[in-house]
Amino acid sequence: MALGCVGEVAAGTARRARRALGGVAGAADAVVRTLIEAVLDRVDLDALVSRVDVNLIVERVDVNQVAERLDVDQVADRVDIDAVIARIDLVGLTRDVLNEIDIGRIVRDTGGGMAAETGEAIRLLGRRGDRTVNQLADRLLGRAVRDARAGGERGTGGGKAAAQQAAAGQAAATQQAAAEQAAAAEQATADTQSGRTP
Repeated sequence: MALGCVGEVAAGTARRARRALGGVAGAADAVVRTLIEAVLDRVDLDALVSRVDVNLIVERVDVNQVAERLDVDQVADRVDIDAVIARIDLVGLTRDVLNEIDIGRIVRDTGGGMAAETGEAIRLLGRRGDRTVNQLADRLLGRAVRDARAGGERGTGGGKAAAQQAAAGQAAATQQAAAEQAAAAEQATADTQSGRTP
C-alpha cells in the first residue's frame, strides 16, 4: 500500500511538473514572439537588404538544377499570349526594322538589273519590228528585199542604185529607231533606280 501511495504521489507530481513546464514553455514562446516583433520593428530591412551581395548569392545558385525543376509547359500554360502581344508596339517595331534595312537601296539594286534586262528585250523587239517594217516597205515599193537570216537578196530587184538607196534609207530608219529605243530604255533605267516607276 505504501508503494501505491508513493506511485500516486509521483504521478501527481509528474502531472504538476508537466503543467508547470507547459506554462513556462507557453510563456517563453510568448516572450520570444514579443522580442522578435520588437526587434523587427526596430530593424531597417531596406538597409539590411542593401548590404546583401546579390551577385554572391547568384553565383552559388545552380542554374541547371533550377532549370531541371522548372516545368516549361506549366509556365507556358500560365502565360496570356494575347496580353503579351497587346503590349508589343508592332508599328514601332516594324518601323525600326525598316529603318535598319535600306529598302530603297534593295529596290534600286534589284530593279536596276530588271531594268537592264527589260531595256535589252525592248531593243531586241525594236530591231525585229524595224526589220519587219523595212521588209514590208521594200515589198510595197518593189525594192530588193534582203533576207536577214540568209544574208542574201531576193526578189526581182530594181537596179543597183535602187538597192543602195533602199539600204541607206533602211539604215537611217534603223539608226533613228535604235536611238529612240535606247533613250527610252535609259530613261526607264534611271526612273527605276531613282525609285519612280516608268
